[in-house]
Amino acid sequence: MIKSIKLTNFRRFEDVQIDIEKDIVVLYGNNAQGKSTILEAIYLLTNGKSPWAVSDEFVNNTQKDEDKFARIEIATDEHLFAFFKDQSRRVCKIDNMNTTPKKFFQSNASTIFNPEQIEILMISPSRRRDFLDEVISQIDYEYNDTLAQFRKVLRQRNAYLKKLAKKFYEQGIIARNDTQLNFWTNEFVNLAKIIQNKRLELIDDLSSDGFTLEYVKSNDKDLEECIEDAKKRDIVTGCSNIGPQRDDWEIIVEKNIKKYGSRGEKRLAIGNLIFRVQDVLNKKLGFYPILLLDDIASELDPKNTHKIFGEENIKKQQTFITIINKDELPEEILKNAQLIDLNSI
Repeated sequence: MIKSIKLTNFRRFEDVQIDIEKDIVVLYGNNAQGKSTILEAIYLLTNGKSPWAVSDEFVNNTQKDEDKFARIEIATDEHLFAFFKDQSRRVCKIDNMNTTPKKFFQSNASTIFNPEQIEILMISPSRRRDFLDEVISQIDYEYNDTLAQFRKVLRQRNAYLKKLAKKFYEQGIIARNDTQLNFWTNEFVNLAKIIQNKRLELIDDLSSDGFTLEYVKSNDKDLEECIEDAKKRDIVTGCSNIGPQRDDWEIIVEKNIKKYGSRGEKRLAIGNLIFRVQDVLNKKLGFYPILLLDDIASELDPKNTHKIFGEENIKKQQTFITIINKDELPEEILKNAQLIDLNSI
């Protein structure tokens, strides 16, 4: 459990410490007061990256260029975790001792959801794929390496396919048995199968009690067979048309939510997915990750707000909630929460 958060030169916060006293923390106040910034800091320290910043945008820009740095310190029941970033390096420390990023980020975990992510999950296949990959990466620390290898092989295969496409349009030759193409195709298939199988395992873990996730493969039969059949099309188009980079998934709750659900039903389904992810991570990791809910209530009507923020869901893990008006949250949450007014910090 987080006991305190200290931010130095992190976005708008030059030097602030917030002591945490409860498992439910509600950060409320007007826009631009730093509610989301605090969640970003927690996520960055527990996952190694910002949920939305590009590069080092989080470093406070009021500093002189040569002196720019940002520091996050989070004290838990057992340890003090510190993350430092300046112009040239990142430093991770546990109890004031330098440690490797891998060990540092394996010691903590958090899950974040905000309205933008909800929208992307409903409309963007690439973001839905990223969502599965991010969850799997929290369970399987080698999965990121597999993804990186796959993306490298995909780039190499696509680059070579573009050369073969040029040859096709200039000479009318489709080189389906090209030695180099066969090499990159074999590498592609081996890694693609690992990714698809890992995603299918997670989909199965998240589906139960009338709430089903369906994985939609770009290949309707064995991947090796499909990609062989698709070679001609790949050469003509100059890219890989089948594989995990083209897969998708859907939520089914009596009907396909993405296709037929109302706006409210879509958001409620994503809200339910949030807590299913937490349960799966708990089973795999042995603990519930910190849950960061950034202005989620703004996308829900009062009835669905009470469904998602029910005590049974919230009490499983330490939860940080941001909201403009705290009174929009259910009373049972407010009475058990630490309320922090960001307008006064």
